[in-house]
Amino acid sequence: MSPTIRLFLVSLAISFSLFANAKSEKDTEINMDKKGFTLAEDPSEDYKNAELLAFNAIDKLSNGDVIGADLLIRKSISLYPTKAVYKYVEALFLMPDFNKANLIMDELYKKVQSLSANKILMLEPFASAYENGKMVAKVKEYEKERALFHFGYEEYKINKAHGGVKRTEKTIEKLVALNINNTAAKTSFDFEYAQLHQFKIDLAVLQRDFNKAVELQDQIPVSTYYPKETKDLMLAYIYQESGDYNKSLKIIETVKGFYILPGYKLKFMIYALMGNIEESLSNYEKYIKEQHTFISNEMFYYLALNDLTKKDYNHALVNLDSVFNYKINKIMVGQEVLYIDKWKVYKLMGDAYAGLQQFEKAKDNYTLSLLFYPEYEPAQKALLQLGSQVSIVIETDKTSPVILITEPATNRGLEIVSAGNDILVKGTAADPSGLKSVTINGVSVYAQPDGNFWGNIPLKDGLNKITVIATDGAGNATEQVFEIEKNSKEPVNEVVAVTEREGKNYCLLIGAQNYADSNIPSLENPIQDAVRLKIILKSDYDFEDSNIITLFNPEANDIKRQLLELTNIIQPEDNLLIFYAGHGIWVEKEKKGYWLLVDAKRNDPNTWLQNKDVLNLIAKLPSRHTLLITDACFSGGVFKTRSIGKDAPTAIQSLNEKISRVAITSGNDTEVPDESVFMKYLIKALTDNKEQYLTAQKMFITQIMEAVMTETKTEPRYGTLELAGHVGGDYIFSKK
Repeated sequence: MSPTIRLFLVSLAISFSLFANAKSEKDTEINMDKKGFTLAEDPSEDYKNAELLAFNAIDKLSNGDVIGADLLIRKSISLYPTKAVYKYVEALFLMPDFNKANLIMDELYKKVQSLSANKILMLEPFASAYENGKMVAKVKEYEKERALFHFGYEEYKINKAHGGVKRTEKTIEKLVALNINNTAAKTSFDFEYAQLHQFKIDLAVLQRDFNKAVELQDQIPVSTYYPKETKDLMLAYIYQESGDYNKSLKIIETVKGFYILPGYKLKFMIYALMGNIEESLSNYEKYIKEQHTFISNEMFYYLALNDLTKKDYNHALVNLDSVFNYKINKIMVGQEVLYIDKWKVYKLMGDAYAGLQQFEKAKDNYTLSLLFYPEYEPAQKALLQLGSQVSIVIETDKTSPVILITEPATNRGLEIVSAGNDILVKGTAADPSGLKSVTINGVSVYAQPDGNFWGNIPLKDGLNKITVIATDGAGNATEQVFEIEKNSKEPVNEVVAVTEREGKNYCLLIGAQNYADSNIPSLENPIQDAVRLKIILKSDYDFEDSNIITLFNPEANDIKRQLLELTNIIQPEDNLLIFYAGHGIWVEKEKKGYWLLVDAKRNDPNTWLQNKDVLNLIAKLPSRHTLLITDACFSGGVFKTRSIGKDAPTAIQSLNEKISRVAITSGNDTEVPDESVFMKYLIKALTDNKEQYLTAQKMFITQIMEAVMTETKTEPRYGTLELAGHVGGDYIFSKK
């Protein structure tokens, strides 16, 4: 399947043509044909009440009442279909709850189809009236087919903005099946008809039928609102997508006057694709000189392409990061969008990391690209080529890893003194062949393929010699030696926050409750529980709202995708809390536990997400402390080794200085109820806590374990995730 084309570049060029000859905002009036709708000065009571219900649903959703919000939005749709529902859908996408969002959009579109009236009340797409000093949109009556187009168009914009290639294509196919006749003369503009015809071109390009796309483009008549210059630019765009860059450039060179501006932008992109850095950047400079307030996210993508051509891989990563973070001014379509599809961005990130010979990071980003778009051929090829590249490097690598000890700070030229009985040794051993193993004083410690390693080393009184040996994938080894002096001072028995470098607290909240397979009963509370936890963490603890990520009703690949995305975000000084509520299952014969996400099929284990896969993804994360909380049946399967007993101490020395990977689960290898007693006491523990620093272990022992076991037959557990890199610390909740 071919990549999704950039419709919004087309909208940009159309917007230029619409306003090119306007002398001022006051004396410019778009003569839109009125046959499609008549003004409805007083919308019906059903319409107004339905819109009010939709906005009330949005308020409930923002306040965490997921169940109440869902009831209200469905009541709104049932009463009368309004575009206000898409604001609710946008909120669902931002949560994100992709499955629920798409179900709501499908239900809304079907409601419009089911109406018997030939005219439908709808908020117009563009402001047409001037009131109280500003332009405002009005509710008007639209012919049913045109109303269906606008509801489908809203659906398209949302799916396009959030990277859903399959849904985007499905929506375009739904739109092009509509029958809308052109009512515009040469001096007027029929938006619905024009945009519908553009969608036909987009679909042809999406399906790689470029001859059909050109034929459809030729069918568009030249008019006041679609001059020849715009038609030529759109044709150049089609040839760009087909890979015929020379033909595209030849057409652009014929464009004159005002229309040179979008021509500069197209040439900037085309020359970047061709690897002609000088011409690409020359056209970029010409464009931003005239249009510096109209820079879109996609431009950073093409700047990154130029960086890759120059082999400036680090700067390419900076520009690719800007693709996600740059906020474009709202334009003709009325919302901020990511122009370049996410799978393209992650594929380019993989190229940058491959250029830096950080092959594990490259693999992760290629995998991310394919999780967004499994059929994306450039990422498929890149992943295959990466395997060959790594093999060649391993065969020819004669260079030993470069060891850098980051803790303790051995490079400061000072004597290292420790008062404890042990010490965390942490560092990196970068090597193109990947890091195979690390030993400290002859004992194997946790090591990641990308070069990070850490381990807890016992100390004796007096001078301690520490020997670190790192071995790469090709068998080359490096040794580094330093000394630590242990004095006799007793360690302080308290929990203290890390002060050398302040990290951020990240949180990933996962709730799975609406299952597609009828053999897996849907649940009522996981999303609500996750929202309650989010509210407490944001209001009472050191969690910024922007660092709390939610995944509601996710599929298995959504979990993998999000955890891989976090490898590009989380830094070694950061902390991560992961919460999962949903179904779990234990296979006794295999001694394996699984999460069941909403795409799971009860009789197909290949659709289940294995605990081991989750732990492997957690192991990739460089966070200082990671706490996994699972509220699911058989959730005790996440533990590879020991769990903590009732007699464990509540005070642990230097917890915040040692790297931890710990978990709290609602049960051992047993079923747990949907009405979660575990969740009740988890929320209560965090709400009632008066301590500045509360360890996960102490919270579990004093607030959760006994309370849950008293009220239910389930046995919650606290334990360590050894395979993910635990070396002795604990997760600490820090109050504001």
